[in-house]
Amino acid sequence: MPLRMTRSNRYVVSPLHVTVFALLLSLFVSSVEAQQRISLTRSVEPSFRIEPVVQRYRGRRGERIPFKFELQSTGKAMQINIRAVALRQEETGIILHDHVSAPASGVEFTSPTEFDLAAGGKFEITGDVTVPLVKSNIMSFGILVRDEGQLSKRDPNDNDGEDNKTKANVRFVTQYVLRVDIETGAMDVGDMGEMHFYSARLFPVGGMPWMQAYLVNPTDYAFECQVRGRMIDTSGHSDQTVKLFVPARSTIEDDSKYLVRIMPRSRLRLEAPIQSAIQSQPYELDLQLTNGRRVMVRDRFPVDVAVQDFRGMSTRMATLGDGISIEPSQIELGRIKGTSRMTTLRLSNPTRHLRTVRLTPRDAEGNKLAGVLLSSQAIAIGPGRDKTVRVMLRGKSDLPAQAAWLDIDLDESEDALPATSDLQSLPLSLIHAERPEQKLATGELQFAKLNHGNAFTIKVRNEGDGFSPIDGTLKLAARQGHPIELADGFGRWLAPGKTTELQFQVPPSTQPGEYQIRLEVTARNDEVIQERTLQLELTPDMLARDPAFHQARTP
Repeated sequence: MPLRMTRSNRYVVSPLHVTVFALLLSLFVSSVEAQQRISLTRSVEPSFRIEPVVQRYRGRRGERIPFKFELQSTGKAMQINIRAVALRQEETGIILHDHVSAPASGVEFTSPTEFDLAAGGKFEITGDVTVPLVKSNIMSFGILVRDEGQLSKRDPNDNDGEDNKTKANVRFVTQYVLRVDIETGAMDVGDMGEMHFYSARLFPVGGMPWMQAYLVNPTDYAFECQVRGRMIDTSGHSDQTVKLFVPARSTIEDDSKYLVRIMPRSRLRLEAPIQSAIQSQPYELDLQLTNGRRVMVRDRFPVDVAVQDFRGMSTRMATLGDGISIEPSQIELGRIKGTSRMTTLRLSNPTRHLRTVRLTPRDAEGNKLAGVLLSSQAIAIGPGRDKTVRVMLRGKSDLPAQAAWLDIDLDESEDALPATSDLQSLPLSLIHAERPEQKLATGELQFAKLNHGNAFTIKVRNEGDGFSPIDGTLKLAARQGHPIELADGFGRWLAPGKTTELQFQVPPSTQPGEYQIRLEVTARNDEVIQERTLQLELTPDMLARDPAFHQARTP
């Protein structure tokens, strides 16, 4: 990592529960030219470890609760300092120590707070917390444990005869932020009702819609709660309810992922993927904050949804009239390794009317496929209900593979609204002996003004005999700031003989200037079919949104 050395610098590395102060550089420069640089290789390893970093207890208000943490050196001697600290929370949900605010009262240590720890030595941190008399269902107490090792001192007479030589002394300082969480079991948490949502929206992740909301806690108390959201359409109908979580808990696999802990005077970002089909229409995002079964806070936010903003949806589900959906939307059956002879389709009817869906497998010439069997070809789905259909490959074939289709016809029942979609088809890939060779051709990268905004576009044509999944990424990097990664394709299958256009939507906030553009288009097995890197100036005229202008421009 090249660094320009002009003064002392401090770098901080902060994992979830461990804060490691790395590279406290004391620089001694005798005569250094203004542009002189040196390179440092960083290797960060904590000088001690503590288990656990969070202790969770149950206690009543006013009760005194003992705590204990085990500390062990990783191989060096050091001086340890321990003290109670205030806690702060980032909007991702990560809880860190607050070096400005005064710590919460109620923490008392029964073990020394300053001591020398021998190399490989162990120590037990003990103490008590007194649960304060406040109306909150959770209390969090912070404890900072820090390695107070001293910085190496420079010998002023040691210059090795090189007055212009730059030297750096490096000290690794380890500190842990421990937490003692107390569940009070309090049900009378009226102050929880003072929290509020101040915004909500849908945004794409991998081409799929996610719900996002911001929750504010203006009180002096911490709370634990749950947040749920749902989308309500113009008719008042809502699909499934989703549970929202903070990004810091996104990797948790059990239900504790949805536990929302919010610290005093904090703001949290909550999000969750939308699993149901959506339409291009106005919606309301209905948000509910609950304490158990009791709804404490509720709010609604209007959003205008455009399906083209979530181009990855078509790779997972097909949407018919009135929001009826079928998933998966791309079906593969086969007899070779890595394929299965049977799969299950899930059909969902979110409407208030009985609908009947007919499924018919056919080959590329339009003939009905005798080798594909469905457990049901006419599926009646009641209002708000789901149905499943098994699709099976049977018999043998002399062909190595087939690109086929599953036709979908949405019938009109007596009590149903008129169908709002024509006959649709899902790609059906049949692999009998081997996969067809991929043969894909790409056009030129272009900059286009489209009805829904500016975009870089590139056309891809399938010249092979089988379906090919197409995926594309485009990185847009200015001279300063982080690069923007745009995506399209998302593994959507391209049929033989067909052409598709990947559209990498340029954010409206993009500023004019010089950019480096790196494009990569891949197919099955991550095979790269197009890769380009170029420099381009985006002018104000190019970035101006003009729906009347559709002509593509080549960079």
